[in-house]
Amino acid sequence: MPPPRPDFSYLRQPQSKLGKFFWRKRMWFEANLSLSMLEPWEKITVACFLTVLLTLLLTGLFKYLPQHLHVMQRRAVYYLSGEEDETFLWHWIGSVMHIAKQTLGLHDEL
Repeated sequence: MPPPRPDFSYLRQPQSKLGKFFWRKRMWFEANLSLSMLEPWEKITVACFLTVLLTLLLTGLFKYLPQHLHVMQRRAVYYLSGEEDETFLWHWIGSVMHIAKQTLGLHDEL
């Protein structure tokens, strides 16, 4: 005899601990994103869309963010010192640190 329609066997909790873990994650994911009301092909479409979006976000973070941070750092040095050369800024930071050490009574250990 064929199983009754609709077949809800995929909603039953598995017996193994690993199966239970992934089943809980799947149920949490479907419940929070309202995927439980979608057809299977719609779930696949949403999952593919989220995968592509996550891939683009991670690519941007790991490939382009370090370069952009370097550009932002160079602009900040230019805005603070008025020059593109960083030596003036580092000299100024060193002199401020030297004055702070003298004021607080700290000495270099090395």
